[in-house]
Amino acid sequence: MSEFIVINSYNYDGETATIIFNPQGTDLVLNLGNHTLPFTFYPGLLVPPQQIYGYYTITTLYNNCTYYLNVPQPTPTPTPTVTPTKTQTPTPTVTPTVTPTLNPCNTPTPTKTPTPTKTPTRTPPPTPSPTKTPCFTQTPTPTKTPTPTPTPVYFAYLFIEPTTGSTLIGQWMFNGGSNFFGFTNTSQPTQNPSVFNLDMNRYVDFSGWTSGSFPTIIQQSVPQTTGGLDSFGNPIIAFNFLTTQVPQNYVGGNAWYTWIIPTILTNGQRQTIIDLNINNNPNLLTGVATEPTINGYTFTYTGSTILPNTYRVYTTFPNAIFEITDLQNIYFRGNTIAP
Repeated sequence: MSEFIVINSYNYDGETATIIFNPQGTDLVLNLGNHTLPFTFYPGLLVPPQQIYGYYTITTLYNNCTYYLNVPQPTPTPTPTVTPTKTQTPTPTVTPTVTPTLNPCNTPTPTKTPTPTKTPTRTPPPTPSPTKTPCFTQTPTPTKTPTPTPTPVYFAYLFIEPTTGSTLIGQWMFNGGSNFFGFTNTSQPTQNPSVFNLDMNRYVDFSGWTSGSFPTIIQQSVPQTTGGLDSFGNPIIAFNFLTTQVPQNYVGGNAWYTWIIPTILTNGQRQTIIDLNINNNPNLLTGVATEPTINGYTFTYTGSTILPNTYRVYTTFPNAIFEITDLQNIYFRGNTIAP
């Protein structure tokens, strides 16, 4: 008997849902029809036969709720890098950003007030008296207390790359000699550790993250202990970032969402699954597997956009699950870490 998969839902078992299947490694989009959950699917019975691996979109008919299921192959083959051909097209003129000059306060020089000269008064000679030798008192030298160096606070960072900014980020990466031009240009960081480090340092250094031309980076805390609920009522799990909201129209269109998290916050492990909801429900989250080839690399950031440290990159690229249009509030949450 061929392989099969059981598609079910804690909240919607017993309801009818439309199931769409995109087999991994293909451009096929197969409508499996309407089925009552749970549904046992035998992809080997399709014509032509398929494997169970791929991306499933499940939409319930009663309340039109959509959720997603990603079933990756156990040992994925590294995705070949899409290398755009560098053409001799005119480079767009970059309008320099005028950096405001910080004018220090002009502190007026204090005017010296002349000290009046005292006119000596004639005093009759004093009557001689025995001279007393004063006791010598030593003034204690104050001990300087060292100022403690503040401990840096690290976060998980959400970088949002809008499709409308693909030319800006692409030109920035190209000018730096990179073959990675941003996810909106259908490219990914080079699968070489040293070049990956250069690619991601260049990517994070892009001025658009802080100048306002791209959405502002969203940062989130990563708890180091388990216990309690976060502000959205979801369990707090050690080393997994808290539920994070991206407000409706934060981007105003389509964008790629990428998490960049320091390894010290994930206990040296990888954020292999991230929860997602794109329909304004922070408590109905679907676990999405991050791309294992990309999250298998680290880079040591040395710039100033975020705090310098060693980071990993979490995306679904080339799978477009993290390419989202913000029609409603979007929610992310760390789900699982693994070596």
